[in-house]
Amino acid sequence: MHVRGTYFRARRFSRSFDPYGITVIAVIAHDLGKKSPPYMQYINSPRKVRGSVKHALGGSIVLSAILGDTQDERVLMSAVLVAGHHAGLPNLRRVFDEKIPNAEEYLKAIPALSQQEMSLIKSLLKRFPILQQPEVKTPAGKVDSKGLLAYKEMLTRMCFSALVDADFLDTEWYFNSEKSAKRKGQRLSIQQLDNKLQIYMTDLRKNASDTKVNIRRNEVYTACREAAKQPLFFRSLIVPTGLAKTLASIAFALEHAKRFNKKRVIVALPLVNIIDQTAKQYEKVFGEHSVLEHHSQMSYEDDKNETMERAKLAAENWDSYPIIVTTTVELFESMFSNRTSKTRKLHRLSDSVIILDEFQKLPIHVLSPIFKSLHILIEYFNVTVVLCSATPLSFHNSQVVGNMGKPIEIYENRDKLFAEMKRVEYVRIAEPLTISELVIKMREQHQALCIVNTRKDAYKVYRKATHQGENSQKVYHLSNRMCPHHRKKVVEQIKKDLRNKKSILVIATSLVEAGVDLDFSAVFRAMSPLDSIVQAAGRANREGGPETGKVFIFELIGGEMPHGMFDQGTKQTKLLLNQYGVEALHEPWIFEEYFRSLYTLGGDDLLDKYRLRKLEPFEFEEVNGLFRMIDQDTVSVVCRHYQAEGDQLEKLIQSCKEKPYLTKEWYRKAQMYAVSVYQDSRFFKENQERLDIISEGWYIWNGDYDTKTGIMDQSGEGGD
Repeated sequence: MHVRGTYFRARRFSRSFDPYGITVIAVIAHDLGKKSPPYMQYINSPRKVRGSVKHALGGSIVLSAILGDTQDERVLMSAVLVAGHHAGLPNLRRVFDEKIPNAEEYLKAIPALSQQEMSLIKSLLKRFPILQQPEVKTPAGKVDSKGLLAYKEMLTRMCFSALVDADFLDTEWYFNSEKSAKRKGQRLSIQQLDNKLQIYMTDLRKNASDTKVNIRRNEVYTACREAAKQPLFFRSLIVPTGLAKTLASIAFALEHAKRFNKKRVIVALPLVNIIDQTAKQYEKVFGEHSVLEHHSQMSYEDDKNETMERAKLAAENWDSYPIIVTTTVELFESMFSNRTSKTRKLHRLSDSVIILDEFQKLPIHVLSPIFKSLHILIEYFNVTVVLCSATPLSFHNSQVVGNMGKPIEIYENRDKLFAEMKRVEYVRIAEPLTISELVIKMREQHQALCIVNTRKDAYKVYRKATHQGENSQKVYHLSNRMCPHHRKKVVEQIKKDLRNKKSILVIATSLVEAGVDLDFSAVFRAMSPLDSIVQAAGRANREGGPETGKVFIFELIGGEMPHGMFDQGTKQTKLLLNQYGVEALHEPWIFEEYFRSLYTLGGDDLLDKYRLRKLEPFEFEEVNGLFRMIDQDTVSVVCRHYQAEGDQLEKLIQSCKEKPYLTKEWYRKAQMYAVSVYQDSRFFKENQERLDIISEGWYIWNGDYDTKTGIMDQSGEGGD
């Protein structure tokens, strides 16, 4: 009964990308190990010890026997899926060179007990077409053998995802039909979603004033609608900040999905703190039943609320929601993972439109494997990728995009648009400033935002600003020293003060540069990589008012600089500004030159630090262990003395001591009150006595938490 239910689910999930029967063959074999006498004794035992009797490898042994007769590549791939359907996708060679030869004798006897299933699998091999080898051509016209292997590797991942998801869902349906029923909900079609968007846009235009910015927004939106009608699946939307890319890009996605048989839209952003804003805008247009917000800080904790329970379940496999808003970390770590919990959602990527917003913030050290995987999805899994940004990445380096080529731009007259949309004036302050001098210059502005490069610098500038100058000008601090719950509340208050025209100063780190809808008349930006400076400028005169916004670029005496590519990018930016001047920041060509120079500086391994593209194919365990979107190891520190509403934070902390293990839901709730700290930082090393370990990578911080600036140690300073 279970195999039958899993079969039909898996067949439905994999139909569009697996016409070869790999997934359904794996389904038939996946539980054959349960035929062994030891497993039957285990099932009937009143005192079961979970995991004491293995079964997953039994199906792989059956498939290995069939492989000896058929030499069919599909059987090889199915055997790998079956071997990993509980523990995670293993290396292909390890299955056949190590796991099967060293299996328990009772598992090696499974083929003799599975003659009927073996006959069925052999008949399916004849019924489904053999595994074709789609050609991936290089620009020179030669067949790219690595491209063929990359396709088969991605196909294996997709089939594994379909198997695991189908297995989970059918098991859940059998043992917990009530929970299974909660997954279902009213899902709007792509056409219905597009109708809602068009109605929303019509109403928006009726109430919008006829400003230059709004005229250009309409042009970008219309260009997205028209471009979506073309069968081109690698696109870019490069337009200045403030031109409503969020709505324009979803318009492209829905129009494109209608025409080219796409089932869902996946919007991935680089930072958790900007996802909430995007998801809320989409929910306003499409309703909360159509938008799933999925990231580490999203907690669907109200089990009595049917909508929240459905969303919590959908986050496991991205089912039942046509629009997913997530992080690039969640998206790409799922694509390179071998874990069942991560890969379960992977098959939902097929037949989708993926929007990578602020894509220039993708970490350079994994760009090459990321774009290689995107290329495979575009070529063979009916995926369209849209890159959105105000700062275009250079695609001249072939290591970045492999065989993809340069994306086709949606808005064709971008250079003219950038020239027309000069809403700010860049001013480079010639001499380096002390903190005191910086504060004096900021105090000259009615409303000013200052962005510095480190949390420590933000803290120092904030402290100086609160003790220097007039008290009537309110001063705010924003950095990742503050837990997400705290930051969100402060951002809401800043927006309120801006609307009410109050005089304020905001001292922040780069977390405000992407997707945070703040609008100041003046922005101060510490010297940094080129894209950071331009993103910071997007927080000035955002609505294109008659008063030109000012963006002051300065260097801070004693200011700190993150190491690695940030430091290299800053040095390259200084060279370009010395050569061309700040006016060049209005020109799109400056970004091409900047990124080309950066790639050259980084050496051969810059774009693939972990050398993933040099690994042998089907080494799923190695890839899972190596791939990291975040290059430095961090730990999550739950801030016990942050003043949350009521005593819910203390209850959360106490619950972790009372439970034998911590659930995924606990981690999601705790993330809202946690600060990320680098393991090699001074703060982490010198404050061990104030940190109680909860689990690997998670701690309770028993030290102070400042209501203005966040986590603090005895010296009065926070995390590095």
